[in-house]
Amino acid sequence: MPIKAGWAASRSIQLTIGLMLTALLLFVALLIYFFSLAANQTQARVEERSLAASQVVATNAYWITELANQTLRRVDAALGPALTGTDATIESVLDGLPDAAETYVIDANANTIFSTVPDASRVSVADREYFSALRDGASFYVSPLLQSRITNDIIFVFSKRVMRNGQFAGAIMISFSESLLADLLETLDLPPGSTVSFVRDDGQLMARSPSAGQGVDLAKSVLFTTYLPHAPSGTYSSPSSPVDGISRVVSYRRVPQTEIIAIASVAADPSWQNLYTATWTLLLIVSPVLLGLVVGCWWIVKLLRDGAARNQQLQESVDLNTMLFREIHHRVKNNLASIQALVRMQDIPKEAKRDLESRFAAMAAMHEHIYKHDRYEDINAADFIPAVMGKVLQAYGVDVETHYALENVAVDRDHATPLALLLSELATNSCKYAFQNGQKAEIRVSLGFDAEQKAKLVFRDNGVGLPEELPNSSMGMRIIRGAVGQMEGDYAFTSDHGAVFTAHLRLTPDGRSATPIRSEDTD
Repeated sequence: MPIKAGWAASRSIQLTIGLMLTALLLFVALLIYFFSLAANQTQARVEERSLAASQVVATNAYWITELANQTLRRVDAALGPALTGTDATIESVLDGLPDAAETYVIDANANTIFSTVPDASRVSVADREYFSALRDGASFYVSPLLQSRITNDIIFVFSKRVMRNGQFAGAIMISFSESLLADLLETLDLPPGSTVSFVRDDGQLMARSPSAGQGVDLAKSVLFTTYLPHAPSGTYSSPSSPVDGISRVVSYRRVPQTEIIAIASVAADPSWQNLYTATWTLLLIVSPVLLGLVVGCWWIVKLLRDGAARNQQLQESVDLNTMLFREIHHRVKNNLASIQALVRMQDIPKEAKRDLESRFAAMAAMHEHIYKHDRYEDINAADFIPAVMGKVLQAYGVDVETHYALENVAVDRDHATPLALLLSELATNSCKYAFQNGQKAEIRVSLGFDAEQKAKLVFRDNGVGLPEELPNSSMGMRIIRGAVGQMEGDYAFTSDHGAVFTAHLRLTPDGRSATPIRSEDTD
């Protein structure tokens, strides 16, 4: 029993700890899940903004290229066959151009014929690639990022070869200030640290906002080595920009019918910083709950351990008391057996000796039944009566066939002794007086509840029956009256093919039932 109780307590604590750890882990897992979900959503939103921005940048790059082509062709037409067009004629062609655009007309000797920039003629462009490439045979040229020698602005240039009579006659250039991209970036309303760029398809940076300040060769970047060879557009995460080293989500798009790659890069840090701030805020909110859960788990486990320790102490006390009760009843039973032995040694009439032995046997049987089955409060009469009857009949030495019809009636410890003495006297009387004709001896005992919830005991034999007058003053009758009186009952003797004893007894104060003895109680 102590082992089972200890195991059950330990199992209960383990189960509680397991459930609480499961709840704690589930709580943490939910936090991790929602953080992961928010991280994925943040990444997706950044990629969506980057992709949408790249489409806008590509559209602007296309229209800038178309504007440059149309303007260059119209200026070429306005110059006439001998490049003698007037400034007024050329300026009329340039109506509607943005303020960030400047136009130049250069002859074959790199002399400035026309310019929308004052004093442009004082600066030679002979060494500029947007002129030399055309002189060397290119019909159209797009420059990388340049710094204007006239205005010091950061610009990019579109130039067109001018042919007259099959000979190179000069070049027309239109330049755009990099500030165009600053205006575009502002309209996109991207997070701080984001950029928009035009890059030539050979990797040379044309323009960027915020400005890079100088030309940058991106030919060896992952955009040109990995992504562009596989797809004309796409999105990827760049842990470090080749220009400024900032982490961004990059979307690129090859502008159709041009040499330009449009790029929009959204800074990831602000978006992630918002997520981290929200996460820390959430953790600050739920941390008291989490701490309370941990403390609650610890406190409940402590209570369970303390309760298990108290239960163990109580169980040990119960076991000690059980052992003491068992020892007491065992010693009483042994003392009664010793008294029986002394009675056998006495020189008294045999009949009186057998009467005493049967009474001692009944009381010894009661104590033996109690300590064998650890029943120290209530005894089940269905188990108790056969045990007492067996010892009494064995002590008397008569061969009697017994039959029992017993319900599970509880007998408390105050009524166990008088019930045992009553059964002893009834069995003794049957053995002494009933079976005198040599017939097969039978005794039937039944016990159940009557209408008043008292125990109804019926004891009958198949003997000669009762005499007309019962000896009320005999020792046996006095014991019967005393035992029935102790059990707050009444009784009657009748004859019906033998003696019949009927009694209504109060075996417990409330007349309750008893549980049968389980198999482990008999171990």
